[in-house]
Amino acid sequence: MLFSAKINTAYSQNLETAAVFKAVVSHYYKNEKPVYKNRGQLLYLYCNQAKPNEELVEAVKSANLPLDFTQEIRAKIKTNTPEKDWTFEWKQLPTKDETLLKKKINSCVSLEKFQEIRGRLNLNNQRLLIITEPLFYSKEKLVLVKVVFYRTIEHNSGAILLLKNTDGNWQVIQSINEWST
Repeated sequence: MLFSAKINTAYSQNLETAAVFKAVVSHYYKNEKPVYKNRGQLLYLYCNQAKPNEELVEAVKSANLPLDFTQEIRAKIKTNTPEKDWTFEWKQLPTKDETLLKKKINSCVSLEKFQEIRGRLNLNNQRLLIITEPLFYSKEKLVLVKVVFYRTIEHNSGAILLLKNTDGNWQVIQSINEWST
């Protein structure tokens, strides 16, 4: 019975992470065109969940978050957890919805594969979306993720997103520390 409870808890956490993933991707890709046969696509997703780092703690100081949330973030950053990927969350995106969200991203790739594709096409307009592992607040329905768009050495951008779960839906409520090169 204990084994079953652990599986259900892990599955539930994966569903929450999938919902956060969908909210982030929807936020950035709502105006993109879907991929269809013989049409080049410029959007890619970095398969791994990037690990959050101390930069996140510094950035959220200006966000007016609860002190204990900042302490939770620090503790989670220091823990050495195995690397995760976005495979489960990617599969949870509906293939037939009005936003065609799953069709807007060409594929899930590694950084090396993205650089290979970019080099082969010799274009600088492809984008690789990198999303960190979500950091959930234990006392409220809040989560932080860092998002980076990698293109080339020169043209990158990113932000830290604060999301809140309202009526069962995750929504971006604040963009913190936006940057662009």
